[in-house]
Amino acid sequence: MDLTPDTRTGSRLPRFLVTGGVATLAHWLVMAALVEAGLDPRLATAAGATVGLVLNYLGQHRFTFTSALRHRVAFPRYLGGAMLGWCLNLAIFSALLHFELTITVAQLLATGLVTLFNFKIAQRYVFHDNA
Repeated sequence: MDLTPDTRTGSRLPRFLVTGGVATLAHWLVMAALVEAGLDPRLATAAGATVGLVLNYLGQHRFTFTSALRHRVAFPRYLGGAMLGWCLNLAIFSALLHFELTITVAQLLATGLVTLFNFKIAQRYVFHDNA
Protein backbone atom coordinates (compact mmCIF):
# COMPACT_ATOMS: atom_id res chain seq x y z
CA MET A 1 0.00 0.00 0.00
CA ASP A 2 1.43 3.37 -1.06
CA LEU A 3 1.17 5.83 1.82
CA THR A 4 2.65 8.86 0.08
CA PRO A 5 0.54 11.99 0.51
CA ASP A 6 -2.06 12.63 -2.15
CA THR A 7 -1.65 16.17 -3.49
CA ARG A 8 -5.23 16.11 -4.80
CA THR A 9 -6.70 15.90 -1.29
CA GLY A 10 -7.72 19.55 -1.41
CA SER A 11 -9.84 19.07 -4.51
CA ARG A 12 -11.20 15.70 -3.45
CA LEU A 13 -12.28 16.61 0.05
CA PRO A 14 -15.15 18.93 -1.00
CA ARG A 15 -16.40 16.31 -3.47
CA PHE A 16 -16.10 13.64 -0.80
CA LEU A 17 -18.14 15.77 1.59
CA VAL A 18 -20.86 16.54 -0.98
CA THR A 19 -21.16 12.91 -2.02
CA GLY A 20 -21.07 11.77 1.56
CA GLY A 21 -23.60 14.45 2.48
CA VAL A 22 -26.10 13.09 -0.03
CA ALA A 23 -25.52 9.55 1.25
CA THR A 24 -25.81 10.74 4.85
CA LEU A 25 -29.07 12.51 4.07
CA ALA A 26 -30.41 9.24 2.67
CA HIS A 27 -29.14 7.44 5.79
CA TRP A 28 -30.88 9.92 8.08
CA LEU A 29 -34.16 9.94 6.12
CA VAL A 30 -34.37 6.16 6.24
CA MET A 31 -33.37 6.14 9.91
CA ALA A 32 -35.95 8.79 10.83
CA ALA A 33 -38.73 7.01 8.98
CA LEU A 34 -37.91 3.72 10.68
CA VAL A 35 -37.64 5.27 14.16
CA GLU A 36 -40.96 7.02 13.53
CA ALA A 37 -42.44 3.64 12.55
CA GLY A 38 -41.33 2.26 15.93
CA LEU A 39 -38.11 0.42 15.03
CA ASP A 40 -35.30 0.39 17.59
CA PRO A 41 -32.93 3.31 16.83
CA ARG A 42 -29.94 0.97 16.55
CA LEU A 43 -31.63 -1.09 13.86
CA ALA A 44 -32.89 2.05 12.15
CA THR A 45 -29.41 3.56 11.91
CA ALA A 46 -28.04 0.25 10.61
CA ALA A 47 -30.65 0.16 7.83
CA GLY A 48 -30.09 3.81 6.98
CA ALA A 49 -26.35 3.31 6.84
CA THR A 50 -26.82 0.46 4.38
CA VAL A 51 -28.80 2.68 1.99
CA GLY A 52 -26.17 5.39 2.37
CA LEU A 53 -23.41 2.87 1.70
CA VAL A 54 -24.62 2.04 -1.80
CA LEU A 55 -25.22 5.67 -2.77
CA ASN A 56 -21.87 6.71 -1.34
CA TYR A 57 -19.88 4.03 -3.16
CA LEU A 58 -21.30 4.98 -6.53
CA GLY A 59 -20.70 8.70 -5.95
CA GLN A 60 -17.21 8.30 -4.54
CA HIS A 61 -16.11 5.95 -7.31
CA ARG A 62 -17.40 8.12 -10.14
CA PHE A 63 -17.49 11.72 -8.83
CA THR A 64 -14.95 12.10 -6.03
CA PHE A 65 -12.08 9.86 -7.01
CA THR A 66 -12.95 9.35 -10.70
CA SER A 67 -11.54 5.89 -10.19
CA ALA A 68 -10.41 3.76 -13.09
CA LEU A 69 -10.54 0.71 -10.86
CA ARG A 70 -13.03 -1.91 -11.94
CA HIS A 71 -15.93 -2.38 -9.59
CA ARG A 72 -14.82 -5.95 -8.95
CA VAL A 73 -11.67 -4.48 -7.34
CA ALA A 74 -12.97 -1.24 -5.84
CA PHE A 75 -16.28 -2.49 -4.45
CA PRO A 76 -14.84 -5.25 -2.23
CA ARG A 77 -12.29 -2.75 -0.92
CA TYR A 78 -15.07 -0.27 -0.33
CA LEU A 79 -17.14 -2.88 1.50
CA GLY A 80 -14.19 -3.64 3.78
CA GLY A 81 -13.70 0.02 4.62
CA ALA A 82 -17.43 0.57 4.90
CA MET A 83 -17.79 -2.39 7.25
CA LEU A 84 -15.20 -0.85 9.54
CA GLY A 85 -17.00 2.51 9.29
CA TRP A 86 -20.38 0.84 9.89
CA CYS A 87 -19.08 -0.86 13.03
CA LEU A 88 -17.49 2.37 14.19
CA ASN A 89 -20.77 4.25 13.60
CA LEU A 90 -22.76 1.66 15.52
CA ALA A 91 -20.25 1.55 18.40
CA ILE A 92 -20.06 5.33 18.75
CA PHE A 93 -23.82 5.76 18.39
CA SER A 94 -24.55 3.05 20.96
CA ALA A 95 -21.99 4.41 23.42
CA LEU A 96 -23.42 7.90 23.14
CA LEU A 97 -26.96 6.60 23.67
CA HIS A 98 -25.66 4.81 26.76
CA PHE A 99 -24.59 8.23 28.08
CA GLU A 100 -28.17 9.42 27.46
CA LEU A 101 -27.48 11.73 24.53
CA THR A 102 -30.42 12.24 22.21
CA ILE A 103 -30.63 10.13 19.06
CA THR A 104 -29.93 13.19 16.90
CA VAL A 105 -26.87 14.35 18.84
CA ALA A 106 -25.49 10.82 19.06
CA GLN A 107 -25.85 10.32 15.31
CA LEU A 108 -24.35 13.74 14.51
CA LEU A 109 -21.24 12.97 16.54
CA ALA A 110 -20.95 9.44 15.16
CA THR A 111 -21.36 10.69 11.60
CA GLY A 112 -18.65 13.34 12.00
CA LEU A 113 -16.09 10.92 13.36
CA VAL A 114 -16.87 8.21 10.83
CA THR A 115 -16.61 10.74 7.97
CA LEU A 116 -12.98 11.51 8.81
CA PHE A 117 -12.17 7.81 9.06
CA ASN A 118 -13.88 7.03 5.74
CA PHE A 119 -12.08 9.76 3.79
CA LYS A 120 -8.67 8.46 4.77
CA ILE A 121 -9.60 4.85 3.99
CA ALA A 122 -11.07 5.81 0.58
CA GLN A 123 -8.11 7.99 -0.33
CA ARG A 124 -5.35 5.66 0.80
CA TYR A 125 -6.80 2.28 -0.02
CA VAL A 126 -10.25 1.89 -1.59
CA PHE A 127 -9.78 4.02 -4.71
CA HIS A 128 -5.99 4.10 -4.78
CA ASP A 129 -4.67 2.44 -7.94
CA ASN A 130 -1.53 1.07 -6.27
CA ALA A 131 -3.09 -0.24 -3.07
